Amino acid sequence: MGGFYQPCLSAATRYARAVGYFRSSIFTILGSAFLDFARRGGTARLVCSPSITEDDAQAIASGYISRDEAIAQAINRDILELLSDPGLESCTKLLATLINCGALDIRLAIRKNSNGIYHEKIGIFTDVVGDRVSFLGSANETWSAWHAQGNHESIEVFREWVSSAESERVQTHAAHFERLWNGVVPGVDTLIFPEAQRRKLLTMAASSLDDIDGGFTHEPAPILRQHRQPMEHQLKAIAAWENAGRHGILEHATGSGKTFTAITAIKKHLAMDQPVIVFVPSQLLLEQWRREIEEEIPDATVLMCGGGHSKWKKHGKLRAHTSPDLGMNRVILSTMQTGATESFLSAVYEGPHLLIIADEIHQIGSKFNSRAMAIKSGAALGLSATPIRYGDPEGTEKIFRRFGPIISPPITLQDAIKSGRLVNYEYYPHPINLSEDEAENWKRLTKQVSLELARSKNTEGGSGGLTEKAKMLLIQRSRIAKKAQIKPSLAAGIICKSFEEGQRWLVYCEDSDQLKQTMNLLTDGGLQPIEYHSSMEGDRSSALQWFTRFGGILVSIKCLDEGIDIPAVSHAFILASSQNPRQFIQRRGRVLRKSGEKMLAVIHDAIVVPVDSASEPEQISLLKAEMIRALQFADAAINMGAGSRLRMLALSMGISVDEASAIGIEEEEEVNDQ
Repeated sequence: MGGFYQPCLSAATRYARAVGYFRSSIFTILGSAFLDFARRGGTARLVCSPSITEDDAQAIASGYISRDEAIAQAINRDILELLSDPGLESCTKLLATLINCGALDIRLAIRKNSNGIYHEKIGIFTDVVGDRVSFLGSANETWSAWHAQGNHESIEVFREWVSSAESERVQTHAAHFERLWNGVVPGVDTLIFPEAQRRKLLTMAASSLDDIDGGFTHEPAPILRQHRQPMEHQLKAIAAWENAGRHGILEHATGSGKTFTAITAIKKHLAMDQPVIVFVPSQLLLEQWRREIEEEIPDATVLMCGGGHSKWKKHGKLRAHTSPDLGMNRVILSTMQTGATESFLSAVYEGPHLLIIADEIHQIGSKFNSRAMAIKSGAALGLSATPIRYGDPEGTEKIFRRFGPIISPPITLQDAIKSGRLVNYEYYPHPINLSEDEAENWKRLTKQVSLELARSKNTEGGSGGLTEKAKMLLIQRSRIAKKAQIKPSLAAGIICKSFEEGQRWLVYCEDSDQLKQTMNLLTDGGLQPIEYHSSMEGDRSSALQWFTRFGGILVSIKCLDEGIDIPAVSHAFILASSQNPRQFIQRRGRVLRKSGEKMLAVIHDAIVVPVDSASEPEQISLLKAEMIRALQFADAAINMGAGSRLRMLALSMGISVDEASAIGIEEEEEVNDQ
C-alpha cells in the first residue's frame, strides 16, 4: 500500500491520521517521504491509542492505579522498547525530530468507562491548494500494515474533487477528525501526550531535520562477530580443573570472564558428543547464558528449562537431551529451582557422560536447590566470585562435597583490575546517623536480643546460640539501618548535584518504599530515574536496555546482585547493603566491568554511624559491621583518603582498626535462595 501512501504524502502539506496503533517502524518504508514532507513545511497530526494491557485495564477497574498512571506506564513501555531496539534507531530519531521541530503532534485516544480501545482508522491528506484525499480501512500506522510483506490489509480512498458523493465522505472524515482532536467525540477522551514521556522520547531527536540523513532500514545489517579466544588465565583454570579430575570450583572475581571460561570447558565436552547441564539461579541469567551459548557455540542445540520454559517436560525431551548416545551438541540450561524438582530429577539420564556446571554456585547450596546436586555426572564445575555460603556451613559443605575444592589459584578483584578485566574505582563513604526514633528502636531491639540470648543460655542444655526468635529480632534491627530515613535524601542530593548526561548511575535500595522515596526525590530534582525490580510494571528487559544504551539513573532492589551484565555502569550508590560479603563483593563487581572508553568507576556508600559512642553505645556493633564493608571497599580504591577517614572514624568511636576489620557479623540475613 506504499504505492498509495507515498505519492499522497509527497503532494500534501498537511496530514491528519486517527488510528488504533502507531509504530515508528512505518518510517522504514515511508521515512524518506515523511522527511521530505516535513522539510517542505508539512505538518501532521496523529491520534492513536496507547497500548493498555489487560492487566492495566484490570488495575484501573480495581482502583489500584489511576487511568493517567496506566497511560503513562503504557507509553513508558512503548518508548523504552522503541529506544532500546538498535534496528529502529534511524526511525526513532526521525520520529523524535519530527515532534521536536513541530512537524508532528500526537494525541492519545482513550475509550471512556470501557476496557475496550480506540481502534478506528481514518486519514486525510491536504495539498497546497486545499484539495483533500481521505481513506479508511483496516490498516494501522505500522510497518506490518503498509509493507508488501506485512499483513493483508484493505482501505477505501475518497478524492474530494471527483464527485459530490466522494466530497461528502472526505468532509465527513475531516470533520470527525477535528472533533476527535478537540476531544468532543462521545465515548472517547482525547489527551495531550504526557510531557514526561515526551521529554524521554526527545532524547533521541536531532537538532534539526537537516541533520537526518536517512538510512531507514527495517532489518539491521548483520554484525559479523569473531568468536572470542580464551585468555591465558582461563586456559590455565580449565587445565587445573582437568588435572583435578574435572571436578572443582572456580573462585574468580566478577568481571574475570567466568562464563566464557566455563564455555571453553563446554566446547571440550561437546567435542566428545556428550551433553552438558548448566544450572543458574535466575531467569535473567538463564537468558544471558542462552545468548552466550548461541554466540559462542552456534551449532549447539539448547534446551531451556524453567524461567517460563516448559517444553522440556514433553515426550521424554529432557531424557533424550541428556542421554549418552544421541550425539549432537546438546546443552541443557536450567534454573536451579527447576533442576531441584522431582519432574526434572526423574527425567534426567544420569551418568558419567554428563558435565554439570553451576553458575553462582553458592545458590545451589540452599535447602531446596541442593536437591539438584543429587544428579550423578562424570564431571562437575562450579563458578562464583564468592562460593562460601554466608552463615550456612552445612550448605557450603554440600557444595564442596559434590563439586570438589576451589581450583587454585583464585582470581581476586585486584587480579582482575591489574589484568585490565575490571576498571579502577573511587570510593566515597557517607557517614549518616539514625533518627531519634530509629536509634530508640535499635536500642529496644538490642535489649530484646540480649534477653533472648541470655534466656537461651540459661535454658537446660542451652548453648546460648542464636534462637529463631533472636534471628528474627536481628533481622528487624538490621532493617532499621538499611532503611534509615535520611538515606533517600542523601542519595538524591548527591546524584542531583553530580549527575551528568551520558553517565549510568545504579542505586541499590532495600525495598519498594525506599525505592519510591528515592525515585520521587530524584524526579523532584529534575531528573528522570528508571526503576528496576522484580515486581515492577512493564518490561524489565526494555528498561535495562534503555539504561545500558542511553544512560541515566537506574534505581533497583537486589535483583542486579548476581551475574547480570551491565558493564556500562559508571556510578553506584549503595543505600542498603547486607553484611553478607558475597553481596557487596558482587555489587562492587557490577560497577567495575569494562565497557568502551570507561576507565574509572565511582562508588558512593551510605554508612550508618552512632552520633557518639558514649550516648549510643548499643550502635557500636552496627558501626563495626558497616566498617567491614567500607574498609574492604576503601582499601582497593584508588583514592586512599577514604580508608584513612574511615579508620579515623573507627578510632573516634573507640574501635581499633584491627577489631573493625576482624569483627564477626551479628546480623542474620534472610536467605533469599530457598
